[in-house]
Amino acid sequence: MVDWVAARWMARLWALCATLLLLTRVSAAEDGTLHLSAVAVLGQDVPSGSGWFSCAVRLENRADTQLEGTVELTSEIPWTSGSAIVLTRAPFSLAGKGKVALELPTHGFDSSSPSLSVVARGEAGQELAKIELPEPRMAEPLLFDFNPTQTIGTGIRGKKVAVAGARLRGTYTAPMAAVGNPASNPATGDPVLPARAAGYAAVTVALAKSEQLARLKGAELEALGNWVLGGGALAVVMSRPEDFRSPVLASLVGAGFRQIAAPKELGEVAQFIIPDDSSSRSPYYGRGQSVRVAVELGPSADVAGRLVSYAGGGLRPSPWGASASYGLGEVHLLAFDPTREAEVADGWVQHKMLDLLRHAWERQATVAFGHGQQPLDSNRASEIRKLLDPNEGARWAIAVALLMLLVYAVLAGPVNFHLASKRGKPLRALVHLPIWSGATLLAIVGLGAVSKGVEGRARRVSLIEAGAGTTRASITRYRGFYASSAAEMFVRGSAVGSVLDVFGENEGKNRILMVDRDGVRLEQVRAKPWQTVVVREDTFVTTGGGVSLVQSGPDLVVKNLLGRELRGVLVKAPGKEIRFFERLADGESIRHADGVNVAPAWGPTTTPRRRALGARGVLAKHLDGAASGLSAAWAALEAVSGHETDWWPDDVPTVVAQIDGGEGLTRDSGLRLDSDRLLIRVVGFGGLP
Repeated sequence: MVDWVAARWMARLWALCATLLLLTRVSAAEDGTLHLSAVAVLGQDVPSGSGWFSCAVRLENRADTQLEGTVELTSEIPWTSGSAIVLTRAPFSLAGKGKVALELPTHGFDSSSPSLSVVARGEAGQELAKIELPEPRMAEPLLFDFNPTQTIGTGIRGKKVAVAGARLRGTYTAPMAAVGNPASNPATGDPVLPARAAGYAAVTVALAKSEQLARLKGAELEALGNWVLGGGALAVVMSRPEDFRSPVLASLVGAGFRQIAAPKELGEVAQFIIPDDSSSRSPYYGRGQSVRVAVELGPSADVAGRLVSYAGGGLRPSPWGASASYGLGEVHLLAFDPTREAEVADGWVQHKMLDLLRHAWERQATVAFGHGQQPLDSNRASEIRKLLDPNEGARWAIAVALLMLLVYAVLAGPVNFHLASKRGKPLRALVHLPIWSGATLLAIVGLGAVSKGVEGRARRVSLIEAGAGTTRASITRYRGFYASSAAEMFVRGSAVGSVLDVFGENEGKNRILMVDRDGVRLEQVRAKPWQTVVVREDTFVTTGGGVSLVQSGPDLVVKNLLGRELRGVLVKAPGKEIRFFERLADGESIRHADGVNVAPAWGPTTTPRRRALGARGVLAKHLDGAASGLSAAWAALEAVSGHETDWWPDDVPTVVAQIDGGEGLTRDSGLRLDSDRLLIRVVGFGGLP
């Protein structure tokens, strides 16, 4: 009895100690031992879309002792009770009174804007601090102004943009312009910018002064350059004369560019098309397309007197000043200054910026896989999964197993009993029956082992999208992992700036996206035995000398400088039909006119039109003749990209092909790589003749 009472009091004492310890931890968080703050890098309350974006997290240790732990960013669909979660985690170590800033990538969902929260945990996993972030909106045309203070945002935020098609979801009216401004670094006053190109995925146009670009370096400069290379649009205000010699701007628009007088027509009255969603007008006529009306505006005398233009390098005149192509993207040197307070209120300047947003938004349709933009919980994952699933190549085993069962039914039944009766011992058949059953079972198990294999393996299909003549390009990899057990694995990104996650509708909800100095890796990736899990990775690769597309008289010349042979080459010249070439060796050139005509030309259109790749149609026999299964690979990528992609833009040339030999790898995340298909799509003019 005494022992029982003592044990009860001891239990109460332990409970009291545990409660005091818990209260100590809670009060430590409440007293501000660890100060936690977080904000979306693109700004609060900006659209994220369904692709990738980044959050800047700042930790401050207000105690004198060292503090270590992890910080977690959770992105989830609000009403699903945890069925769709993206958990990004990064370690931290803070000395007494120390501070650290981290950038954590995450992504949205195809069906909804995510709910975001950030939690800091100690070494033992206890919660030290937690904050909720504002819920971002779905995709809208977004102007990201590098200036932390409000400038052009006051004039265009919330105004309708006359766009249609690309990346619009759930709306039949024109979207409104959104404007994001970065937070300021309290130590330097510089804007906090994404350190990964995927951090710009939701941006339609980035606006910066030339002096801001000249100060960029390291990961922030690489991220911005890669984003434009992959299809982004950068608008630049030349704010200092010395920036004409900036190596950053020279690499973007070409060396030797200069300021010139603005052409007369730039300062004249211009016509702008704006949406009108008033109920008194006719109904909407398409997704994202409301009734459009034209307004005519000219610049004010003050703005007109300050207009300039630019020439040299790769610049060409444009409605906004001068523009140059950079990879799949564009760089616009503005003839006006939307960061100047006196010009923000000018209606002509506001409509020029809205028109630039429209142009950049609709131009996204020419990029099949914008870097970091595609939803990872896509319901169009079946074609890719089928392509990467080794089970798809073992369907013959089902027919063989069925045949074996039929043979077993005949031999173990009628034949077995007939032979036993013929020997005068009919019950002997019951003795033989387990032998027939066991032999059949072993045969079917052996058949399964032969068809599925006894070890896990991996497969890849990847698409490089490049501008003509560029030596670096964006790549989207679909990496399929087929494991023989349910053991956990981790998948690392190919580069520091890569982003990756499990691909497919609500797949792999228990995985963790771990961020460290070496980049991003997926941990706790698990699939059922003999099932394929697909991971999508968005990153950038070098492409040797690239693929040149040069106009030579009336014909288009394509030159392969990749250092690898191309197979199944399809070439479309502006305003002309698609021509087929079985192969193009490294260093060789072909002319569009010399190819086999495999598809008709498309004429010009007055409204946005999406031209399908057509890999399942008339092109299939030509593609499969050049490389087995090539048409199925292109069809799978076409299905994932959706109907919004214009695979064959009419105003610039396009080339699609397979790069022979894949990426040259033999293993992926510890598994044998038994299929590695590398495809390339090149758009635009450029390169060596």
